[in-house]
Amino acid sequence: MCKGTSKNSDYQEKMLFSLPEIVSDKKIRVDFDSPDISSNGGLVLVGNMRNSLAWKIGCLIPDERKKEFIHHTYMEMVSQRIGQILCGYEDANDCNRLRSDSALKMSCGRKPSDADLSSQPTMTRLENNIGSKTLYRIGKLFLDEYISSFDKAPKKIIVDADDTNANTYGAQQLTLFNAYYNEYCYMPLLLFDGLTGKLMLPLLRPGRRNKSLSVARIMQRVVEYLHGNWPNTVIELRGDSHFASHEFMDWAHDKWYVRYLTGLSANSTLLSMVDKQKRRAENDYLKAQNIEDDRYETLKRLRYPNVRHERIVIRRYYKLEYKAHSWKYPQRVIAKIEVSAEGTNIRFVVTKNRNNSPETVYRRYCGRGEMELWIKDLKYFKADRMSCNSYRANYFRLFLYAAAFVLAHRMKHTAFNGTEVERFTMDSLIKRIMLSAVYIVEKKTYIKISFSPHHRHREELEAALTRMAA
Repeated sequence: MCKGTSKNSDYQEKMLFSLPEIVSDKKIRVDFDSPDISSNGGLVLVGNMRNSLAWKIGCLIPDERKKEFIHHTYMEMVSQRIGQILCGYEDANDCNRLRSDSALKMSCGRKPSDADLSSQPTMTRLENNIGSKTLYRIGKLFLDEYISSFDKAPKKIIVDADDTNANTYGAQQLTLFNAYYNEYCYMPLLLFDGLTGKLMLPLLRPGRRNKSLSVARIMQRVVEYLHGNWPNTVIELRGDSHFASHEFMDWAHDKWYVRYLTGLSANSTLLSMVDKQKRRAENDYLKAQNIEDDRYETLKRLRYPNVRHERIVIRRYYKLEYKAHSWKYPQRVIAKIEVSAEGTNIRFVVTKNRNNSPETVYRRYCGRGEMELWIKDLKYFKADRMSCNSYRANYFRLFLYAAAFVLAHRMKHTAFNGTEVERFTMDSLIKRIMLSAVYIVEKKTYIKISFSPHHRHREELEAALTRMAA
């Protein structure tokens, strides 16, 4: 059922529902004739999107329409689409229901009494009208927004690079079969700031592509662009073994401001170089396991009630000098050997860092695991929804989802700084904050927006609104 706009008595009677008694002595009657209530009250905290990332994306899209027929500017349309994504509405067909929503209107710069926002066909035409040059400019805009998010140039940044699957179920352009995921998909490449969790740049790529061949060219351009704005900042690439590119390592060899710390696939040469250390770690494990078995049996004989076997894990870290045939220079490689009841596990990383201990370097590499949570947060906005036929349209969609993530991340760490909401996942942020019901009344000189006095996060909302009003 949809909210009716007619106020005649016949329509009201038709839309009136009588339900079984919920409370004693009172009948329950339900209709769809409420005042102006929006379920997207969290958009108030985003504010007017004018001059925001959403507005700037709209400004970059060339508008070749006839001005006399334009009812919705591209800036408003992009703001509308991103506002819907922020509230968990990932598809363009949601525009038809939400175009009259007062909170969404205000986030796009319109008053509740103004004309409705764009419909689904208008929004779909926009998504399919994006050229490659516009996509390039939007990608550059993401880097500019990331740079402008700092008050001053940082001493060091870590660029965490990883990709994820965006499964497809139709005949989308450049969707390919990926054997690892056993699906037809795209493989978006995502660059995050490893220290702050800020999204730097999203890139859409076909589903099956050798990552090591293209990462060098991508990272070189990103690093040089960041270095041009921050000439004294050290920039470090961190990623798994697919990002161990000899082209990038050769290029970065004589550049003091470029570092890398990536996984390295094991091979027979590397394994032979640590064979002695591996056997030593396995012997240490057997000794430690025997000691633990003796301890357990002794305590069991003494009838200790809470006696249990302790899990024994032996970890050893070693440094190597290694040069593959395709590498121009020898590189420092760190080997981690872990022996446990599950067996022996050997991992390698390659780094430009020659100062820190092998254990310190490897633990820094393990810090990239947090990026999986950031990718999961991005997917809460349905960023893997690539249902357009055109590759460029899907690329633009990825930018829209990413822009919603950037705005939500910035809101969490500014408006809600120091509160419980700052630690929310994006899923919790959408459900608990963005989808807050508000009552909106437009007066002659002001617009009144009322949250429920019993809102679960009233204190956090008051703190955020206080910061916004300052």
